[in-house]
Amino acid sequence: MITSLIRSNLRNFKPYRTARSLYPAPLKGYGASQKGVFLDANENSIGSVIKTSIDANLNRYPDPNNLDLRKALGKFLGISEKNIFVGNGSDEAIDLLIRLLVEAGEEIMVVEPTYGMYRVAANLAGVKVKSFLMEKDFSVDFGKLIENISKKTKIIFVCSPNNPTGGVIEKTNIARLCKNFKGIVVVDEAYIEFASAGSLVSKAAELENLVVLRTFSKAWGLAGIRVGYAVAKEIVIEYLNKIKVPYNLNRISAKFAIKALNQYAKMIKFKEAILRQRDKLAGDLADLGFEVFPSEANFLLVRKPQASKLAEKLGKDFGVIVRNFDDRPLLKDCVRISVGTPGENNLLIKALSKII
Repeated sequence: MITSLIRSNLRNFKPYRTARSLYPAPLKGYGASQKGVFLDANENSIGSVIKTSIDANLNRYPDPNNLDLRKALGKFLGISEKNIFVGNGSDEAIDLLIRLLVEAGEEIMVVEPTYGMYRVAANLAGVKVKSFLMEKDFSVDFGKLIENISKKTKIIFVCSPNNPTGGVIEKTNIARLCKNFKGIVVVDEAYIEFASAGSLVSKAAELENLVVLRTFSKAWGLAGIRVGYAVAKEIVIEYLNKIKVPYNLNRISAKFAIKALNQYAKMIKFKEAILRQRDKLAGDLADLGFEVFPSEANFLLVRKPQASKLAEKLGKDFGVIVRNFDDRPLLKDCVRISVGTPGENNLLIKALSKII
Protein backbone atom coordinates (compact mmCIF):
# COMPACT_ATOMS: atom_id res chain seq x y z
CA MET A 1 0.00 0.00 0.00
CA ILE A 2 2.70 2.50 0.99
CA THR A 3 4.51 2.36 -2.36
CA SER A 4 1.31 3.32 -4.17
CA LEU A 5 1.05 6.44 -1.96
CA ILE A 6 4.52 7.72 -2.84
CA ARG A 7 4.67 10.49 -5.42
CA SER A 8 5.23 8.89 -8.81
CA ASN A 9 8.45 10.80 -9.52
CA LEU A 10 9.96 9.66 -6.21
CA ARG A 11 9.22 5.93 -6.31
CA ASN A 12 12.51 5.24 -8.08
CA PHE A 13 14.28 8.33 -6.77
CA LYS A 14 18.05 8.03 -6.50
CA PRO A 15 19.26 9.96 -3.45
CA TYR A 16 22.46 11.97 -3.21
CA ARG A 17 25.22 9.61 -2.08
CA THR A 18 27.69 11.02 0.41
CA ALA A 19 31.36 10.26 -0.13
CA ARG A 20 31.43 7.94 2.86
CA SER A 21 28.31 6.03 1.92
CA LEU A 22 30.12 4.67 -1.14
CA TYR A 23 32.40 2.66 1.16
CA PRO A 24 30.28 1.31 4.00
CA ALA A 25 32.97 -0.96 5.48
CA PRO A 26 34.89 1.79 7.35
CA LEU A 27 31.59 3.02 8.77
CA LYS A 28 31.48 0.29 11.39
CA GLY A 29 31.10 2.27 14.60
CA TYR A 30 31.02 5.48 12.58
CA GLY A 31 30.29 8.47 14.74
CA ALA A 32 31.75 6.79 17.81
CA SER A 33 35.10 5.17 17.05
CA GLN A 34 35.81 6.95 13.72
CA LYS A 35 37.83 4.00 12.39
CA GLY A 36 39.52 4.49 9.06
CA VAL A 37 41.60 7.07 7.22
CA PHE A 38 39.08 9.46 5.73
CA LEU A 39 40.38 11.19 2.61
CA ASP A 40 37.13 11.15 0.69
CA ALA A 41 35.00 14.15 1.70
CA ASN A 42 37.33 17.17 1.52
CA GLU A 43 37.24 17.67 5.28
CA ASN A 44 39.97 19.42 7.27
CA SER A 45 42.09 16.40 8.23
CA ILE A 46 44.19 18.38 10.74
CA GLY A 47 41.24 19.01 13.01
CA SER A 48 38.68 21.58 14.15
CA VAL A 49 39.42 25.00 15.65
CA ILE A 50 36.92 24.12 18.39
CA LYS A 51 37.25 21.33 20.91
CA THR A 52 34.43 19.95 23.02
CA SER A 53 34.12 17.11 25.50
CA ILE A 54 30.97 15.94 23.72
CA ASP A 55 32.66 15.20 20.38
CA ALA A 56 36.28 15.70 19.35
CA ASN A 57 35.71 15.01 15.63
CA LEU A 58 34.03 18.24 14.54
CA ASN A 59 36.21 18.37 11.44
CA ARG A 60 34.40 15.27 10.14
CA TYR A 61 30.93 15.14 8.65
CA PRO A 62 28.30 13.48 10.85
CA ASP A 63 26.90 10.04 10.11
CA PRO A 64 24.42 10.61 7.25
CA ASN A 65 22.32 7.72 8.58
CA ASN A 66 22.23 8.96 12.21
CA LEU A 67 22.65 5.32 13.21
CA ASP A 68 23.95 5.81 16.76
CA LEU A 69 21.01 8.00 17.73
CA ARG A 70 18.48 5.79 15.96
CA LYS A 71 19.81 2.74 17.82
CA ALA A 72 19.68 4.61 21.13
CA LEU A 73 16.10 5.70 20.42
CA GLY A 74 15.16 2.19 19.36
CA LYS A 75 16.46 0.80 22.64
CA PHE A 76 14.67 3.54 24.58
CA LEU A 77 11.35 3.03 22.78
CA GLY A 78 11.54 -0.75 22.48
CA ILE A 79 11.39 -0.78 18.68
CA SER A 80 13.83 -1.32 15.81
CA GLU A 81 15.98 1.59 14.63
CA LYS A 82 14.70 0.70 11.16
CA ASN A 83 11.36 2.20 12.20
CA ILE A 84 12.91 5.54 13.21
CA PHE A 85 13.76 8.60 11.13
CA VAL A 86 15.78 11.31 12.87
CA GLY A 87 15.57 14.89 11.69
CA ASN A 88 16.36 18.53 12.33
CA GLY A 89 13.34 18.95 14.60
CA SER A 90 10.05 17.22 13.86
CA ASP A 91 9.42 20.07 11.40
CA GLU A 92 11.82 18.37 8.98
CA ALA A 93 9.76 15.17 9.09
CA ILE A 94 6.55 17.17 8.49
CA ASP A 95 8.09 18.85 5.45
CA LEU A 96 9.53 15.61 4.05
CA LEU A 97 6.30 13.64 4.48
CA ILE A 98 4.38 16.22 2.45
CA ARG A 99 7.04 16.36 -0.26
CA LEU A 100 7.25 12.57 -0.35
CA LEU A 101 3.56 11.76 -0.58
CA VAL A 102 1.47 14.62 -1.95
CA GLU A 103 1.27 15.10 -5.70
CA ALA A 104 0.15 18.27 -7.46
CA GLY A 105 -3.63 18.51 -7.21
CA GLU A 106 -3.76 16.43 -4.02
CA GLU A 107 -4.24 17.70 -0.47
CA ILE A 108 -3.48 17.28 3.19
CA MET A 109 -6.13 17.50 5.89
CA VAL A 110 -5.41 19.37 9.12
CA VAL A 111 -7.54 19.02 12.26
CA GLU A 112 -7.73 22.62 13.51
CA PRO A 113 -7.01 24.70 15.49
CA THR A 114 -3.55 23.20 15.72
CA TYR A 115 0.18 23.59 15.12
CA GLY A 116 0.77 25.99 12.24
CA MET A 117 3.69 24.21 10.56
CA TYR A 118 1.50 21.60 8.85
CA ARG A 119 -0.14 24.37 6.83
CA VAL A 120 3.12 26.27 6.28
CA ALA A 121 4.92 23.16 4.97
CA ALA A 122 2.02 22.40 2.63
CA ASN A 123 1.94 25.97 1.34
CA LEU A 124 5.67 25.84 0.65
CA ALA A 125 5.19 22.62 -1.30
CA GLY A 126 2.30 24.11 -3.28
CA VAL A 127 -0.13 21.64 -1.74
CA LYS A 128 -3.77 22.34 -0.88
CA VAL A 129 -4.74 22.30 2.80
CA LYS A 130 -8.18 21.03 3.75
CA SER A 131 -9.23 22.26 7.19
CA PHE A 132 -11.37 20.14 9.49
CA LEU A 133 -12.58 22.06 12.52
CA MET A 134 -12.85 20.61 15.99
CA GLU A 135 -16.09 20.93 17.93
CA LYS A 136 -16.61 23.99 20.15
CA ASP A 137 -15.32 22.02 23.15
CA PHE A 138 -12.19 21.11 21.12
CA SER A 139 -13.15 17.46 20.75
CA VAL A 140 -12.90 15.78 17.35
CA ASP A 141 -15.88 14.12 15.67
CA PHE A 142 -14.09 11.30 13.87
CA GLY A 143 -17.25 10.21 12.10
CA LYS A 144 -17.50 13.61 10.42
CA LEU A 145 -13.76 13.68 9.80
CA ILE A 146 -13.88 10.36 7.93
CA GLU A 147 -16.85 11.63 5.90
CA ASN A 148 -14.79 14.68 4.86
CA ILE A 149 -11.95 12.62 3.42
CA SER A 150 -11.83 12.90 -0.35
CA LYS A 151 -9.96 10.98 -3.06
CA LYS A 152 -7.46 13.84 -3.10
CA THR A 153 -6.65 13.58 0.62
CA LYS A 154 -3.18 12.06 1.04
CA ILE A 155 -2.17 12.90 4.63
CA ILE A 156 -4.18 13.72 7.75
CA PHE A 157 -2.32 15.59 10.51
CA VAL A 158 -3.52 15.16 14.08
CA CYS A 159 -1.70 16.67 17.08
CA SER A 160 -2.04 14.86 20.42
CA PRO A 161 -1.78 16.51 22.93
CA ASN A 162 -2.96 19.24 20.62
CA ASN A 163 -1.21 22.56 20.36
CA PRO A 164 -2.71 24.99 21.39
CA THR A 165 -5.82 23.40 22.92
CA GLY A 166 -4.04 20.81 25.10
CA GLY A 167 -6.40 17.88 24.49
CA VAL A 168 -5.46 14.26 23.77
CA ILE A 169 -6.92 12.06 21.01
CA GLU A 170 -7.96 8.58 22.13
CA LYS A 171 -5.92 5.77 20.60
CA THR A 172 -9.07 3.96 19.47
CA ASN A 173 -10.00 6.95 17.33
CA ILE A 174 -6.56 7.02 15.71
CA ALA A 175 -6.84 3.29 14.94
CA ARG A 176 -10.32 3.88 13.51
CA LEU A 177 -9.00 6.69 11.32
CA CYS A 178 -6.12 4.55 10.03
CA LYS A 179 -8.55 1.76 9.19
CA ASN A 180 -10.92 4.05 7.26
CA PHE A 181 -8.31 6.07 5.38
CA LYS A 182 -6.18 4.92 2.46
CA GLY A 183 -3.56 7.63 3.01
CA ILE A 184 -1.14 8.39 5.84
CA VAL A 185 -2.23 9.44 9.34
CA VAL A 186 0.40 11.57 11.08
CA VAL A 187 0.06 11.92 14.86
CA ASP A 188 2.26 14.65 16.30
CA GLU A 189 3.20 13.71 19.87
CA ALA A 190 5.47 16.66 20.67
CA TYR A 191 3.92 16.98 24.15
CA ILE A 192 3.17 13.31 24.89
CA GLU A 193 5.52 13.11 27.89
CA PHE A 194 3.20 15.49 29.76
CA ALA A 195 0.04 13.50 28.94
CA SER A 196 -1.74 10.89 31.04
CA ALA A 197 -2.18 8.76 27.89
CA GLY A 198 0.71 6.71 26.52
CA SER A 199 2.43 7.11 23.16
CA LEU A 200 1.42 5.46 19.90
CA VAL A 201 4.98 4.58 18.87
CA SER A 202 4.42 0.84 19.33
CA LYS A 203 1.39 1.03 17.03
CA ALA A 204 3.33 2.91 14.35
CA ALA A 205 5.49 -0.13 13.74
CA GLU A 206 2.30 -2.22 13.32
CA LEU A 207 -0.19 0.03 11.48
CA GLU A 208 0.91 0.44 7.89
CA ASN A 209 -0.35 3.99 7.43
CA LEU A 210 0.48 5.53 10.82
CA VAL A 211 3.40 7.91 11.40
CA VAL A 212 4.14 9.23 14.90
CA LEU A 213 6.22 12.36 15.43
CA ARG A 214 8.23 12.98 18.61
CA THR A 215 10.71 15.64 19.73
CA PHE A 216 13.42 16.47 22.26
CA SER A 217 12.30 20.11 22.31
CA LYS A 218 9.63 20.00 25.03
CA ALA A 219 9.82 17.67 28.05
CA TRP A 220 13.52 16.94 27.47
CA GLY A 221 14.33 20.66 27.54
CA LEU A 222 16.45 20.51 24.38
CA ALA A 223 14.73 22.90 21.97
CA GLY A 224 18.13 24.41 21.17
CA ILE A 225 19.59 21.26 19.62
CA ARG A 226 16.72 20.82 17.11
CA VAL A 227 16.23 17.05 17.20
CA GLY A 228 12.95 15.36 16.35
CA TYR A 229 12.04 11.96 15.00
CA ALA A 230 9.37 10.01 13.20
CA VAL A 231 8.31 6.43 13.92
CA ALA A 232 6.70 4.45 11.11
CA LYS A 233 6.82 1.28 9.05
CA GLU A 234 10.27 0.55 7.69
CA ILE A 235 9.36 1.38 4.09
CA VAL A 236 8.27 4.91 5.08
CA ILE A 237 11.53 5.46 6.96
CA GLU A 238 13.53 4.23 3.97
CA TYR A 239 11.86 6.78 1.70
CA LEU A 240 12.33 9.63 4.20
CA ASN A 241 16.03 8.82 4.40
CA LYS A 242 16.23 8.80 0.60
CA ILE A 243 14.90 12.33 0.16
CA LYS A 244 16.39 14.10 3.20
CA VAL A 245 19.48 16.27 2.80
CA PRO A 246 22.70 14.23 3.16
CA TYR A 247 23.77 15.45 6.62
CA ASN A 248 20.52 16.61 8.19
CA LEU A 249 21.61 16.30 11.82
CA ASN A 250 24.87 17.63 13.20
CA ARG A 251 27.24 15.69 15.45
CA ILE A 252 26.73 17.77 18.58
CA SER A 253 22.93 17.58 18.46
CA ALA A 254 23.02 13.82 17.97
CA LYS A 255 25.43 13.36 20.87
CA PHE A 256 23.34 15.53 23.20
CA ALA A 257 20.17 13.62 22.26
CA ILE A 258 21.84 10.28 23.06
CA LYS A 259 23.11 11.70 26.34
CA ALA A 260 19.62 12.93 27.21
CA LEU A 261 18.12 9.46 26.84
CA ASN A 262 20.34 8.36 29.72
CA GLN A 263 18.78 11.09 31.89
CA TYR A 264 15.21 9.79 31.77
CA ALA A 265 14.72 10.02 35.55
CA LYS A 266 15.74 13.68 35.50
CA MET A 267 13.29 14.40 32.68
CA ILE A 268 10.51 12.80 34.72
CA LYS A 269 11.35 15.02 37.71
CA PHE A 270 11.20 18.10 35.50
CA LYS A 271 7.91 16.93 34.02
CA GLU A 272 6.35 16.38 37.43
CA ALA A 273 7.46 19.84 38.58
CA ILE A 274 5.92 21.38 35.45
CA LEU A 275 2.63 19.51 35.98
CA ARG A 276 2.43 20.78 39.57
CA GLN A 277 3.01 24.32 38.35
CA ARG A 278 0.45 23.84 35.58
CA ASP A 279 -2.25 22.92 38.11
CA LYS A 280 -1.40 25.88 40.34
CA LEU A 281 -1.28 28.27 37.39
CA ALA A 282 -4.65 27.02 36.14
CA GLY A 283 -6.20 27.77 39.52
CA ASP A 284 -4.62 31.22 39.72
CA LEU A 285 -5.83 32.13 36.22
CA ALA A 286 -9.33 30.87 36.98
CA ASP A 287 -9.36 33.11 40.09
CA LEU A 288 -8.65 36.06 37.79
CA GLY A 289 -11.72 35.26 35.71
CA PHE A 290 -10.10 33.33 32.85
CA GLU A 291 -11.79 30.31 31.32
CA VAL A 292 -9.05 27.69 31.55
CA PHE A 293 -9.29 24.72 29.18
CA PRO A 294 -8.10 21.27 30.33
CA SER A 295 -4.53 20.61 29.25
CA GLU A 296 -2.35 17.50 28.95
CA ALA A 297 0.68 19.53 27.90
CA ASN A 298 3.08 22.10 29.39
CA PHE A 299 0.84 25.03 28.49
CA LEU A 300 -2.66 26.33 29.15
CA LEU A 301 -5.15 27.72 26.68
CA VAL A 302 -7.26 30.39 28.37
CA ARG A 303 -10.09 32.66 27.29
CA LYS A 304 -11.17 36.07 28.48
CA PRO A 305 -12.79 39.02 26.70
CA GLN A 306 -10.13 41.28 25.18
CA ALA A 307 -7.45 38.67 25.87
CA SER A 308 -5.41 39.89 22.89
CA LYS A 309 -5.15 43.35 24.45
CA LEU A 310 -4.16 41.78 27.75
CA ALA A 311 -1.41 39.84 25.96
CA GLU A 312 -0.15 43.00 24.26
CA LYS A 313 -0.08 44.93 27.54
CA LEU A 314 1.70 42.05 29.31
CA GLY A 315 4.49 42.23 26.78
CA LYS A 316 4.83 46.00 26.50
CA ASP A 317 4.44 46.96 30.14
CA PHE A 318 5.76 43.92 32.00
CA GLY A 319 7.99 42.05 29.55
CA VAL A 320 5.88 38.89 29.96
CA ILE A 321 5.28 37.25 26.58
CA VAL A 322 2.34 34.92 25.93
CA ARG A 323 0.94 33.66 22.60
CA ASN A 324 -2.14 35.34 21.19
CA PHE A 325 -4.46 33.03 19.21
CA ASP A 326 -7.37 35.42 18.77
CA ASP A 327 -7.25 35.18 14.97
CA ARG A 328 -7.47 31.36 14.79
CA PRO A 329 -10.69 29.36 14.22
CA LEU A 330 -12.64 28.72 17.45
CA LEU A 331 -10.07 30.70 19.46
CA LYS A 332 -11.64 34.13 19.75
CA ASP A 333 -10.30 35.88 22.90
CA CYS A 334 -7.84 33.02 23.56
CA VAL A 335 -4.18 33.11 24.52
CA ARG A 336 -1.78 30.24 25.17
CA ILE A 337 0.42 30.45 28.25
CA SER A 338 3.45 28.19 28.67
CA VAL A 339 4.02 26.91 32.19
CA GLY A 340 7.08 28.68 33.58
CA THR A 341 9.10 28.43 36.76
CA PRO A 342 7.32 29.29 40.05
CA GLY A 343 8.90 32.76 39.89
CA GLU A 344 7.85 33.33 36.28
CA ASN A 345 4.31 32.16 36.94
CA ASN A 346 4.02 34.45 39.96
CA LEU A 347 5.27 37.35 37.86
CA LEU A 348 2.61 36.60 35.26
CA ILE A 349 -0.20 36.47 37.81
CA LYS A 350 0.91 39.70 39.51
CA ALA A 351 1.11 41.47 36.14
CA LEU A 352 -2.33 40.22 35.08
CA SER A 353 -3.79 41.29 38.43
CA LYS A 354 -2.50 44.83 37.90
CA ILE A 355 -3.78 45.00 34.32
CA ILE A 356 -7.22 43.58 35.13
